[in-house]
Amino acid sequence: MHRLAAKNKYIGFLFMKISPEYFALGRKGIHEVSKSHADSLEKFSDLLTHVVTSGLTTKYDQVTIVEADTLEQIHAAATEFRMGAKAQYIEIVDMVVGIKAPPRSHGVRLAQAEQLEAESTE
Repeated sequence: MHRLAAKNKYIGFLFMKISPEYFALGRKGIHEVSKSHADSLEKFSDLLTHVVTSGLTTKYDQVTIVEADTLEQIHAAATEFRMGAKAQYIEIVDMVVGIKAPPRSHGVRLAQAEQLEAESTE
């Protein structure tokens, strides 16, 4: 692994479909399921940053974006989700995971990196 890769974060996109039964629970029922869901995933709160978006098309109802230091953290959280309170109502139908590149100003070409490394050892 090169020195910048050690600083990169992993990003996961979880594409989800929500069943009509979820909305049939009503506000109170959704609140109860959501509280149980949040409680079960609380152990990941220090490991993951996540953003939940709503879709308005028939393809996906929700896309959750998670950021973590390792792929294992994303996998563990997704697995916990699939076993949790919302799993019977919300299905992860697709998932894409990638690595977040450093900001452009922090990236250097290999030749520059080798030169900087050589200068630092002199």
